[in-house]
Amino acid sequence: MRFKWFYPGVSILIFATLYIAMTMTFSPSSFRILVAIVTGLLSYSIMLTLILISIRPKSIEKKVGLTELYEIHGWMAMVIPIAILLHVIIFWSGLESILAFDLSPTSITGYIGVLLLVIVMVTGIFSLSQTFIKQSKRLMKRKSKQKNRYLNLWLHRLSIFSVIAIYLHISNVGFVSDNQLFMTLLTVYTGLTLGAYIVKKIHNLMLPKYQVARIEKITPGVHEIELEPVKGKTMDIEPGQFAFFRFVDSDVTREPHPFSFSASSRTKEGNLTVMIQEDGDFTKTLGQVKVGDKVTIEGPYGNFYPESVQQSNKPMVLFSGGIGVTPSLGVLEAEVKKNSNRRIAFIWGVGFEKDLNDKEIIERLAHENENFTFHVIFSGEEVAGYPHGFVDDAFIKSQGLEEMYEKATWHICGPAPMLDAARGLLEANDVSEEQTFIEEFAF
Repeated sequence: MRFKWFYPGVSILIFATLYIAMTMTFSPSSFRILVAIVTGLLSYSIMLTLILISIRPKSIEKKVGLTELYEIHGWMAMVIPIAILLHVIIFWSGLESILAFDLSPTSITGYIGVLLLVIVMVTGIFSLSQTFIKQSKRLMKRKSKQKNRYLNLWLHRLSIFSVIAIYLHISNVGFVSDNQLFMTLLTVYTGLTLGAYIVKKIHNLMLPKYQVARIEKITPGVHEIELEPVKGKTMDIEPGQFAFFRFVDSDVTREPHPFSFSASSRTKEGNLTVMIQEDGDFTKTLGQVKVGDKVTIEGPYGNFYPESVQQSNKPMVLFSGGIGVTPSLGVLEAEVKKNSNRRIAFIWGVGFEKDLNDKEIIERLAHENENFTFHVIFSGEEVAGYPHGFVDDAFIKSQGLEEMYEKATWHICGPAPMLDAARGLLEANDVSEEQTFIEEFAF
């Protein structure tokens, strides 16, 4: 839990040291000027920190989780518009002066920085993140139907140029440029941040390549892709983890996409497998991917099946919605391989019978292992022999699983509405955060 405050702490540290350095040679003449300085430094400190979050450092992601990191990113980003607005209005003496377009170097770089920042914030809030808009069904529906996500991603990356413009803006302020300590700290913080971003991008370009060894549709809407390393051995992954996949020479976008690694009886030893559901512009073009196409994999990420759980014999609930079953299958395979005798309940909420894949394997495991139970519920159609509806408290009790609220760890993956419902279900039944491991790709 304490690691969730790591990046806000980084912002506070950058802000505090810059503010102390500035006030060593400059004393604000009024409260208004103090507010302008504080808001300006705070917004810049947050901007630098958000860039650090965007490079997805594994050491912090392992402690917090990538979804939580992006949630932190979203909440921190909401501070910037307020801070920037106060800073601009005070230092530029109101909206009339702002619209007068002073063409001094300080103002020009300030205009450019703020303009780029507005573009970055709009694309982030309304197109890429759901932190702000998830309370509005209308906005969430609009986001799910957007056709220009890739354009928004590229526009969002203008944050780098916004930081450069605002750095130049600050450097052109007379009483600031004369403060050697402040300028040294500002340059070091900015240089380290941009340097880390560039190093990450270079690293991604040099990632080991894999090639598509097999691609097939295992259900009408799900592709299974098997990948083999072009050189060397396959990366080490933990069950339930995911990575960002970039198809570098296929007739599909080269924008990286997150997918979970999965277990499959069809996969050769030493290869990797992902199952991908057709539910977006990118995934609907997977028919254009061919055997032999090259892929880079950035990762792995995720803490769906942490070491503490692996070493425990505590009961476990694998709770999946739709294609969210992929990490659960990986965890289940790991438990089978180590001859686990822990109690495992596999809950799978599915829309239609045609969407079931590897059901026979899971049912066989349930037949062979008295400690493993398999529970399917259909929401889109009624299927003979199975319940119809959603996974709620009544369903849990009807399956004889109510004791798992208290005794088990819960491992949950699925679409956003299902995850929200699952969180509400567990919260209502006093399941603690320490018992809950949720994986989602809402970023």
